[in-house]
Amino acid sequence: MITNVVTIGGGTGTFAVLSSLKDIPELSLSAVVTTADDGGSTGHLRDAYGFLPAGDARQALVALAEDGNVLRDLFAYRFTKSDLAGHSLGNLFITALTDLLGSDRAGLEEASKILRVSGTVIPATDTSSVIIATLTDGSIVRNEHEIDTQKNGRSRIASLALETEISLATEAKDAIEKADVIIVGPGDLYTSSIAALLPEGMKEAIAASNARLVYVANLFTKMGQTDGYSLEDHVKEIGSYTDKAPDYILVHEGEFPEDVLSWYAKEGEYPVEDDLLTDPRVIRASLASVNIVPPLPNDPIRRSLMRHDPVLLAEALRPLLA
Repeated sequence: MITNVVTIGGGTGTFAVLSSLKDIPELSLSAVVTTADDGGSTGHLRDAYGFLPAGDARQALVALAEDGNVLRDLFAYRFTKSDLAGHSLGNLFITALTDLLGSDRAGLEEASKILRVSGTVIPATDTSSVIIATLTDGSIVRNEHEIDTQKNGRSRIASLALETEISLATEAKDAIEKADVIIVGPGDLYTSSIAALLPEGMKEAIAASNARLVYVANLFTKMGQTDGYSLEDHVKEIGSYTDKAPDYILVHEGEFPEDVLSWYAKEGEYPVEDDLLTDPRVIRASLASVNIVPPLPNDPIRRSLMRHDPVLLAEALRPLLA
């Protein structure tokens, strides 16, 4: 029996979840990715061509690509020299395919064939979106990369919304309504996970689905977005944008190396406090990668050192998919 699994989000968090799921038999995978990314290589190409942002779709494609396919590594390759410094080859490739074939959907479909992906990557909307954050002091922050920028002392985010109403893509709506399991997170709470939940019709699609909702919790807080947020804070925010409380909450259990804790502390970031100790929905397991991810040369975006380990995630998720 096939289990329909839909991930909603973007970035390295969705990459880890998809990587953990793609080799589990009898799963039909769909990745609904945010279309609000406007930073780094993705932002430059989005501004230049006006296509859907390629970055989150590219990471999902790479995660689902056939192992041993050299194109998988090429899609993840990031240039370090000349005018191309900071650009991902995958972003350039998807942009070129979209321009050549005349539509974002055709570009992604062709890229999926080339990479021999085991699943479907679906943009949350058919047009690029712009997110705006209203802070608790009443100020407004516009654009994903501005919200994502680390700013110590900035007021908490009170709410996140699309600048203009954009409907959930039909293909994304269909996938969600047919899902047996929906997985949200991990990833930056507002600019990856919640950003993908904002299109008009998303809440209704999730509500219409009989799927079990799984939230994979972040490892660390993020300065300027989730300063001081506990696990309960994260879960409440996800629930407020889905109108549905998660059925299961996956949480990392275990210590982090001191040098990693020190690195994050210098950035004003700390392990997410598990304050749902008696909540029966919480599943605790060792989920973090033991290998520290080094910064990429000329990557304009600061990324995490610690990430969820796909093998450990697969072990934790497998019982929830039956």
